[in-house]
Amino acid sequence: MDKLVLYCKSYAPDINRVENLFNSIIKYNVDNIPFYISVPESDLKLFKEKLGNNVNIISDETIYSNIEGWMGQQVVKSQFWTLNICKNYVCLDSDTYFIKPFYISDFIYNDEIPYTICHEDKELMEWALKSDLGFDIQKSFQEDRDKVMNIFDRQGIYYDFGPSPVIWNCKVWKSLFENYITPNKLSIETLIQFSPSEFTWYGEWLLASNVIPIYPRQPLMKVFHYSQQYHEAKHKGYTEHDFKKNYLGIIMQSNWGAPLNY
Repeated sequence: MDKLVLYCKSYAPDINRVENLFNSIIKYNVDNIPFYISVPESDLKLFKEKLGNNVNIISDETIYSNIEGWMGQQVVKSQFWTLNICKNYVCLDSDTYFIKPFYISDFIYNDEIPYTICHEDKELMEWALKSDLGFDIQKSFQEDRDKVMNIFDRQGIYYDFGPSPVIWNCKVWKSLFENYITPNKLSIETLIQFSPSEFTWYGEWLLASNVIPIYPRQPLMKVFHYSQQYHEAKHKGYTEHDFKKNYLGIIMQSNWGAPLNY
């Protein structure tokens, strides 16, 4: 069983973005961390033809059989641990790519204990105050997290346990299943339907259960959540070289039609 693997859940419309991610991993993966991609069974042939044999491509259905829509993607990501191929996994989105060499030590604190993405997202909240997004991002952020915090009877600081990529320990997911989902006769689908954020379920359960020690890290990638952020950064003259000082890579979120690379 591997100490750590990289994992991306994808599908046919994102194949060019996954190829971009794959090429960056080939270039910068110094410790040769194994890379897995899961896609719908119907997309397997397409991805294998595009990416070749240097990546492990499996079907979503081998992870979880009942898959539908966006929430189904979250369920699959959160159930990758059930394959029993690793102790920890870095869950990547298709629109991610690395911009500098990375190592196991970027994700693992000590022995087999990973870092946990855990922060207050102040940079995004500060930016949003002066941006015309059409909604109150801080209010939305807190309301979403309240739902899960209340389940586990936690009060206090609102934490963000994302964005992707996140580093997940399989023991934490297993503990959530054995000590909360099963005793309460629920399912992972039920949880995602109630609060569609697998990041939050993982993080809040970790805080509640203390399955592993928490060694917090800020986001690993520079994320362009909105087109306004991208255009502002370009206008100010930021380059990939600038982002290398603080980040392993960049996420060009595909939901606003971002280009493949910054």
